[in-house]
Amino acid sequence: MFAMLDINTRIFLKINSLIGKSTLLDGFGRAGAEWLIVAMGAWYAGAVFIDRMPEKHRVFWPLAFLAITWCFGWLINLGIAYSAREPRPYVSYPYIKSLFKPLMSWKSFPSDHAMSAFVILFLAYIFKLPGSWALAPMALWVCWGRVFAGAHYPLDIVGGASVAVFVSLIVKYLALSLHIL
Repeated sequence: MFAMLDINTRIFLKINSLIGKSTLLDGFGRAGAEWLIVAMGAWYAGAVFIDRMPEKHRVFWPLAFLAITWCFGWLINLGIAYSAREPRPYVSYPYIKSLFKPLMSWKSFPSDHAMSAFVILFLAYIFKLPGSWALAPMALWVCWGRVFAGAHYPLDIVGGASVAVFVSLIVKYLALSLHIL
């Protein structure tokens, strides 16, 4: 059966097979899959306040653009997901190991977490926030954690990151047009 699976599923099963072999690895994977995105958002907001206070108008734009970009990306993700109708790996392969069950089982492609992590990363670079480089390994950790935990296939991550690139480029163009950057 394994030989008949596509490369996306084979990579997923290889990564997912590591669950349960180490409690440290399981904890690392779950932290990346569920909670690191919250820390990335908090880092972004903190960096905006530290870098741009006391000029309140300079604080507003990076935060507003993050919210708008995320909402736009999420709507695009939902549209793609509605078209693709790819269920989560634990639905398609009930025998796999899973660290948790996400809220929506009908939607796997594209990954909202990957989109969110890369939107935060790209906007931190666009707005030239200090220490933006530190978000890159965090974004990769989030993506790896989602596959490891059994929530996504690798191509779901690529899809989410691609949506993040698309919406971030639009936001950069808009910010340049409005002379915010």
